[in-house]
Amino acid sequence: MESQQKTKKELIEENEELKRQIRELKENLDLSGNSERQDIPARYLGLMLDNAQEAIVVHQDQMHKYVNRKAAEIYRYTVEEMKSKTIREVIHPDDYEKVIANYKRRVKGRQVEKYRYRGIDKYGGVKWLEIVGTSIMWEGRPGSIVFVTDVTAQVEAEEEIKRSGRILNDIINFLPDATYATDCNGKVIAWNREMEKLSGINAADMIGKGDFEYSVPFYGTRRPTLIDLMKQPDSSVERTYPYFKREGRFLYAENCFTIRGELRWFWFKVSRIYDHNNEVVGFIETVREVTSLKTTESELKMKSRNLEEANIALKVLLKHREDDKNEIEDTIIDNIKQLIVPYMEKLRMSGLDSRQSTYMDILETHIEEIVSPFLNKMTGRHANLTPREIQIAGLVKDGKTSKEIARILGIAENTVTNYRKRLRKKFALRSKDKNLRTHLMSFQ
Repeated sequence: MESQQKTKKELIEENEELKRQIRELKENLDLSGNSERQDIPARYLGLMLDNAQEAIVVHQDQMHKYVNRKAAEIYRYTVEEMKSKTIREVIHPDDYEKVIANYKRRVKGRQVEKYRYRGIDKYGGVKWLEIVGTSIMWEGRPGSIVFVTDVTAQVEAEEEIKRSGRILNDIINFLPDATYATDCNGKVIAWNREMEKLSGINAADMIGKGDFEYSVPFYGTRRPTLIDLMKQPDSSVERTYPYFKREGRFLYAENCFTIRGELRWFWFKVSRIYDHNNEVVGFIETVREVTSLKTTESELKMKSRNLEEANIALKVLLKHREDDKNEIEDTIIDNIKQLIVPYMEKLRMSGLDSRQSTYMDILETHIEEIVSPFLNKMTGRHANLTPREIQIAGLVKDGKTSKEIARILGIAENTVTNYRKRLRKKFALRSKDKNLRTHLMSFQ
């Protein structure tokens, strides 16, 4: 069968050709029933009609006057059964009015374009049929001859394509990102709801548009965009994006635009669309607004710079603090040496007894420790030491025995022993081979 898309002139020519064929049919086959001609060409022509791969039917008074084998096969009747059926009996009820109206126009000699309708076969099955025909005289009265093609498989395939198209359209419409697609000629074939919201342009006003129409909402003019760079790379256009990247079958980019008076940042991604033969049939682009993300990045950069500046200021302050600390320590040491040590020397020369001399030795030792790093290191590593434990630790470091320490501090020797055990525990000296005094001397 010819294509459905025919001009009026082509349909008239086709109609005239059918009339010519029917006239030849009348001349070679007795359609009126009154001709006495039964020559060999007529018999051959009858066989040709019955074995034709296209259904041929003659209608008159809404009855089937002539039906070839192919027509009977379509409706799953015998030829004789078909001849007893009216048009209504083999037409879907929803299509009957259309079919009968076209039948009447055809019988009156009016032109009827090829069209589709649903037929009902012997077992109630529905089939899509395509029909074209013209008027004839049958047994001296008006009728029509039609050529019918079973297009059920074609219609089902078309419906499946439409259904798939609707599903894809729904998927694109419900994508969270603004999305549009073009064919290979640059015409818009998809424009989802998010794109409508972003651009302010309805899909109905954008679908089918070409000539870079899709760039106007962003650039205010017609020009190539990222989707066009997938089809035709252009380094001059690529450089207009602050960020641009090609990776495999995808393009990525970032750019900012003033939309409805507001500067907004967007992230773009483009890929090709392939058909079942892996041929490129178009391109698709998603657009995601990242203005808030860019604002956050800018704020983070600002905070990072502020933090770096604060760190520099803190380092300066810590340096000043360390210098002040060293200065204070130097002052304390000088004061001890100038204000305390001279008097301790005078006391030692004033005739002290043995006990007082011992106390003086301890006093000198501890004063040395104050101005030495021992105490600071020990308490810095072990802040949980009590004052008495610190006192005993200092005496142990100086080599005093438990008995000597007990005499100096005026406590029982067993008490000193217990303090020594607690010190070993706090210093984690569990092995008996580890000497407490050696450990304490390591702080110096």
